[in-house]
Amino acid sequence: MDPADQGVFGGLLSSVADVVLGRACCGCDAPGISLCADCRHALRAQPRLRRSIDLTDIASGLQLPMACSLDYRGPVRQVLYRFKDHRIPHLARVLAPALTASIAHVAQHAGVRCADTTVVAMPTRRSTAKRRGFDPLGSVVDFAAREQRFAAVASVLIDTRRAGKAKTLGVWERQVEAAGAFSVRGRTTLPAGPVILVDDIVTTGATAKEATATLILAGVHVVGVATIAGTP
Repeated sequence: MDPADQGVFGGLLSSVADVVLGRACCGCDAPGISLCADCRHALRAQPRLRRSIDLTDIASGLQLPMACSLDYRGPVRQVLYRFKDHRIPHLARVLAPALTASIAHVAQHAGVRCADTTVVAMPTRRSTAKRRGFDPLGSVVDFAAREQRFAAVASVLIDTRRAGKAKTLGVWERQVEAAGAFSVRGRTTLPAGPVILVDDIVTTGATAKEATATLILAGVHVVGVATIAGTP
């Protein structure tokens, strides 16, 4: 079968399966398809600088760029929620282009090449990983690494916090909770070149700041933070 015909046939089978299995859009609950055209459009990457991470308490004038590609609202918020808490792993492929675009945006802003940069994912709390049964961010990073060549993808940080309710915390509470939240796995295996820290969502930036500070104080050359989405 011709590759083009295979694509059409595969799409037809997927559409039939959506109807037969009673699927609904992960972004808006429209019946008959797992992700509708409107929600796919909402997930199109539009990378931008979300904020600067102020690390002047570590070094004078040190501020690092943080980028995101999607607004965390509407279909984007729903898709991320379904992906992480409803365990829909195929959505990792849909979200990967947004993370890839954010990483490239940070790299360009920092004056480094993606091919020379190590990507370090924000770690998941042990309690959260156990509850979900998989690593959502790690899955997205895996797909991003297929789209864009990086020097390496490294697991460097450990989240030492206990189970909590970060979603309900205010700005000050997030800052307090994030303090001392991370440690590094082993100083002998730390990346030598530029590093971009990645996460799924940025709200206040307190967690990303603490993770970045932990890496820098361990001797890691962090050049910025890239996320899938950010609160408007």
